[in-house]
Amino acid sequence: MNYYGVYHQDYAQRNISVCDAPCISKGRMMLCVYGASSEGTIIAMAAGQIRNRGALASRLGCRPGEEASKLVLRAYQKWGREYPEHIEGAVATCLMDAEADLLVLSRDRMGEQLVFYTCLQGRVAFADHPDTLLKNACAEPAMDADGLRELFGLGPARTPGRTPLRDIAMLEPGCALVAERGAVRIHRYFELMSAPHADDEKKTVETVRGLLEQAVEDVLPQHPAVMLSGGLDSTALTALLGRRQREVLSFSVDYPDNERDFRANAFRPEMDAPYVGEALRAFSTQHRTVTLDAQSLAAALGRAVSLRGFPGMADIDTSLLLFSREIARYARCVISGECGDEVFGGYPWFRGNAPLDGFPWSGSLELRESLLRKELRGELKLREYVRDVFEARRSMADPGLEYAPEERRLKTMQRLCFQYFMTNLQERAVRMCEGAGVRVLTPLCDDRLVQYAFNVPWEMKFMGGQEKGLFRAAVADLLPERLLRRTKSPYPKTCSPEYGRIVRAMALRLAEDREAPLLQIVDRARLRELAESDLDPAETPWFGQLMAGPQMLGYLWQVNRWMRERNVSIAL
Repeated sequence: MNYYGVYHQDYAQRNISVCDAPCISKGRMMLCVYGASSEGTIIAMAAGQIRNRGALASRLGCRPGEEASKLVLRAYQKWGREYPEHIEGAVATCLMDAEADLLVLSRDRMGEQLVFYTCLQGRVAFADHPDTLLKNACAEPAMDADGLRELFGLGPARTPGRTPLRDIAMLEPGCALVAERGAVRIHRYFELMSAPHADDEKKTVETVRGLLEQAVEDVLPQHPAVMLSGGLDSTALTALLGRRQREVLSFSVDYPDNERDFRANAFRPEMDAPYVGEALRAFSTQHRTVTLDAQSLAAALGRAVSLRGFPGMADIDTSLLLFSREIARYARCVISGECGDEVFGGYPWFRGNAPLDGFPWSGSLELRESLLRKELRGELKLREYVRDVFEARRSMADPGLEYAPEERRLKTMQRLCFQYFMTNLQERAVRMCEGAGVRVLTPLCDDRLVQYAFNVPWEMKFMGGQEKGLFRAAVADLLPERLLRRTKSPYPKTCSPEYGRIVRAMALRLAEDREAPLLQIVDRARLRELAESDLDPAETPWFGQLMAGPQMLGYLWQVNRWMRERNVSIAL
């Protein structure tokens, strides 16, 4: 079997098929990556940060400052193909052994590193970006019926392991691909384990606080700045960072005339700016507010597609990209509060007792299906596909232990949220920040913290009768009362009517483009009708809390751009 890996191609800056990293070749193996290690018939790589680097070096008899890729090589020599179980942190690894005809490719426990692969015609090829596999002719840009179903039924989320492209898969978090002498299998070396929770409230709060402090301590050597929205997660992380760094550099994002344009709703009850101001008075950070206009948000939609390699969250992506570009002028790493709502139960679908009968973030399936050309609706059967995917994943997400019905529902919902919702947001954070030249750090998805919090009973997670009550209790001494009790508010998106006008015009031009690949799938008249409508967010939900009417049109524009740039064909 042939093995080929390209990791850290400079896709953020280049549009060519030549990898910018040095290549090592041994027999039928080739690895193109910076910082690889080679010994005899073995090649090893590590992309990211090994959290337990010191302890691992000691166990392997290596010097404390040993290169990460050398540690992977030594770990393989000691533990064989099970070595990923011993490596912690946001790191992807690869081990190629020509003599054994073996490839081991691993993704980190929580999915902070991105790994795509294809297995075709006796070759396993992998990369950290899907476009790399296309540019190097490792896979065809073809989309089958299931790819269309993923793109329009679930997108921008995806079923774990899948992409819209027929030949390209994504390695799931906590998994390793093992290819040996012609056989390929996926081995799950880490997953969240259900277990009884024995700690009382006091001990639970103390443990969560200790794990939070450890997660922040682990990123200190990278001298990070922090994204500060005035929300609970980012403000708590700012406070914890401020206790450890002499000076903290913080950034927030805003939009022109946001005070005039903002309309409160159930998802976004308040503006961020007053809370950012209160946080600054409390912590005295060196702060910069980045203001983004509607024209810039729309103009960057194509760039966001290139960075992700797939259609994404429209201006929710581009705002983070432009925000990160400003951060990059001052810092190389930045802390984000991403994943706190998944871990501690901040989203609306964790509240109330609605039955678990579908993905609550998927928006209107009727709307999604109505977009399709008439002949495709019957063939794709979006609602049936989403229902079947949901039922299959719900059974896999069952916590297994004996729980009361409501506890079981919430634990199952949390697993699904990790698999579908959080992974999309992580991909967004990594790609947009990386494309701007900034490394994003997410202490709230530290696997030790996530594993512990996962088994805390939901009644305790909602301590004090408020969402994320456990998290609030764990950071109660760090924050002013008003910040500590702030109601959940998502990432700040633009409320500008100008942005809506811009994407409407883009969608109308798309509807008139007879060469638009999107119109092989989407009904032209329906697209025009939606672009000319009021796009009331309450009537046109697309995904999550932030993607409403304008973002739906932005997403469709991104699908067309993605298909056109990659010459994606439809193979039904």
